[in-house]
Amino acid sequence: MEDNSSSYSKPTWQNCVHCPSLLFTSATEFERHVQDKHSLKEGSIILCQYGQNGMCSALQFGDLRKAGFKYHVREYHLYTKDTNDDWTFYSSSQNLPAVLNDPNRGKQSNFFTKTWGDSFIDKVDIYPSPYLPEITLAHFESYCKRVSKKYRRHCRLKEGVPVKSKTPIVENICEVPGIFYEQSLPLNNPEVFSKVFPSLCNSEDPSIAIRSLQETLSTYLDVIEMKISKQVAQKSDAFFHAMLSHDTIMEQMARAVKTVRKTRQNITNVKGNLTERPLKLASLTRINHNLNNVHDLLKLMATVQQTQPMIQLLLSTSDYVAALDLISSTQKVLSTRLSGIQAFRHLSPQLTEMKRLIHKMLSNEFLRFIVTDLNRPLKEDSDIHEREKIVSIVSGILRLKEFDFIDTLKIEAMTSIQTTIKQCVIEIISERDGSTEIVLRGSSADNTRLLCNEGITFLQKITPNIMNLFKRILAVNNLILEITQMDDVTGNDSEDIWTAEELLSVEEKLKKMVASLSDYCNERCANLIVTKTDKDYVFSDMSQLSILSKLIEEFCNKCEEITGHCSNAMKLALRSYAMKYIQCLHAERRIQLTTALNTERWKAADVPCELQSAINEIHETGEIPNSQNYDSGKTDGKYLLINKESYAVVATIQLLIKILLEYCDATKQSPVIVQYLVHCMLELIQLFNSRCCQLVLGAGAIQSAGLKTISTSNLALVSRSLQVVIWILPKIRRLLERQYSKELSLNGFSNIENDIISHKLEIENKICVIVSNMLASQLTTWDAKPPVPSQTFRNISKHLVKLHEALIDILPNEQIRTIYKRVHDNFKDKLREQLLKMNIVANGSPQHGVVTSELTFYLQTLKTLRIINENDAEDNILYDIWLN
Repeated sequence: MEDNSSSYSKPTWQNCVHCPSLLFTSATEFERHVQDKHSLKEGSIILCQYGQNGMCSALQFGDLRKAGFKYHVREYHLYTKDTNDDWTFYSSSQNLPAVLNDPNRGKQSNFFTKTWGDSFIDKVDIYPSPYLPEITLAHFESYCKRVSKKYRRHCRLKEGVPVKSKTPIVENICEVPGIFYEQSLPLNNPEVFSKVFPSLCNSEDPSIAIRSLQETLSTYLDVIEMKISKQVAQKSDAFFHAMLSHDTIMEQMARAVKTVRKTRQNITNVKGNLTERPLKLASLTRINHNLNNVHDLLKLMATVQQTQPMIQLLLSTSDYVAALDLISSTQKVLSTRLSGIQAFRHLSPQLTEMKRLIHKMLSNEFLRFIVTDLNRPLKEDSDIHEREKIVSIVSGILRLKEFDFIDTLKIEAMTSIQTTIKQCVIEIISERDGSTEIVLRGSSADNTRLLCNEGITFLQKITPNIMNLFKRILAVNNLILEITQMDDVTGNDSEDIWTAEELLSVEEKLKKMVASLSDYCNERCANLIVTKTDKDYVFSDMSQLSILSKLIEEFCNKCEEITGHCSNAMKLALRSYAMKYIQCLHAERRIQLTTALNTERWKAADVPCELQSAINEIHETGEIPNSQNYDSGKTDGKYLLINKESYAVVATIQLLIKILLEYCDATKQSPVIVQYLVHCMLELIQLFNSRCCQLVLGAGAIQSAGLKTISTSNLALVSRSLQVVIWILPKIRRLLERQYSKELSLNGFSNIENDIISHKLEIENKICVIVSNMLASQLTTWDAKPPVPSQTFRNISKHLVKLHEALIDILPNEQIRTIYKRVHDNFKDKLREQLLKMNIVANGSPQHGVVTSELTFYLQTLKTLRIINENDAEDNILYDIWLN
């Protein structure tokens, strides 16, 4: 340690810069202090904080370990370096933000491998600012010379000031100790003796002490005599005055004694005559009142003693409310007026036990009555038998403010509902096969499933029985509500009277009970009717679903009318089952339509008379007729007539119309799934539209149906079939809006209609493109030379005639004229381009005459096909083709 300290000027471990009050005797003690008080420990890492602002100026990352921390303290903090240069702001050699943000350094390869410290970056000399003056000690010499003289004089005067010490001044006032003023002076007490003779006890020379004691006692005696003399001198006048008036005072005292005696005699007379007698009268009155109270209490005790026999008498007459009132009043008397009487200490628990027994008896009676009333033959009326008895029972239960009887009523009602349903199921299942033994116990009854027709029969049988049972339950429910409004039940006493919350609680419990019974009944019936999985339970047609839907609607409406609660269990179950049925039906129809589309030859098919009659009814009445059998029937013709207009259609569109009419009929049969049916209809129409596009426009029919090519007649048939769909879609939408305007979302009809119209326009464009390409191919080989008409224009006329023959039996004349108009416009454009290539202009040359003759022949063909009327201008094309 001495070798290391040779390079340092002086040790710094004796004092801590942060704790100046501490003084250390060894360097080891200083090291321990820095490690404990001025370092931050995090696991095995120690961060030195000994320095300005709690941070060590010589901290290096190599000193963070516990073993290296001691060497760090010994090197940087035990001694100060012997250097003449003080650290200034300009001595700063590194700044981490400045190093990281130095744009002149660029990318440093060894940046992350260096150790942070003095050698982290190259030291750069930072020169002082040229804007600040250089301050040296010479600037302070005049000030130091002027102040130093005053300072030395101040120090010299401060050292020469003598220390002043004040000596306490003791006033020698002779005061007699308090012990001499006490009434007794027991010198045999050592403490008293030491206080009286203090110098005698502690002195070595008794003669001197005795002499001093005599002088002290003589002084005390002189002081006392002086005080007595002074006091006598001050009170001498009063003393002599008292001695002179002694006789007068004695006379006054004699008169005062005589007066006191007379006053005492008068008081004795007043006490005897005016006080004792009235007090005795008040005492007698109080005794009389107490005796009356005791007499009344004895009569009350005699009455209370007869409580139990009276309760038995009231119970025998079924007057439960009076018996409970007697128990309550007796318990109240026992807790107030007769409290503390040992003879009745067991009566209150006996009455409480009796009240509990009465509650149990009333519950059993109520249960017996409910079972008897609900299990009566269902053909009997719903009026309550033995009304007075049930009123007495329910009144007693309500008087006890016990509401568990409502749960009893609910359980028994559920049991009766379950029994009624089970009995009806047994009757229906027994009709399947008379030889089959039927056993419905436990869970087997819940797992029983009825066939579709059996479910319909079940609803027809169970509805009147369940409604009659609900009427009986509601009769009991209403009777309980009436009883809750009676004064003798709700109480007249301020303590037993029912609160509004209690009355409301009873009404809420009864209301919830009726609602839960309604839900339970609906759920039980729904499980029997519409929870089906096997094929035996599937509807054969939509008529059965319609009948079942109507019966369920009737059942729910009657149940809601009687109970006032709308239960959706059966409706939801019916909806779920109907959805499953429609999903299966829709899957079959989807497969059927897809198969028909894949095998469609895209030729006109005969229209059955049943389909024609259905279309006629839709057109005339606007109503969708009931579904009919479209699979057989005599054909009515080659075309489908709509508003006296013929539509040549393919067989697939007839199937689609049949399915749509079937779905429309299903919306009437089962209104609960109308939205899903609408979705199915739109899905089938979208399927038809998209598959037509793939098979015809996309030429998919060449592979699926084995067609050699997609002709213009095929395209025209698809276009005409799509027009039938466009015609029937608004009819279906208006029907659904009229029947279910507030429940359905019909936005899909507009979207699908726009898609079909776009598809139809694409087909017309395809026809125009096919014919235009054929005409353009003919014009490429045409030369404006005789003979006229040339073979090219003959072929063009032939193509136009073939197109007309393909379209005339399928599309209406207006649509054909529209297609030919577009073909004609395309032909003019192609012909104009050809004339430009051949450098032929309208200059009256022979080539111009040949072109005119060819076009005249072309126009004549169009007139023959009635594409251009006789009244139309003939020279339009002759003029238009020469325009750029």
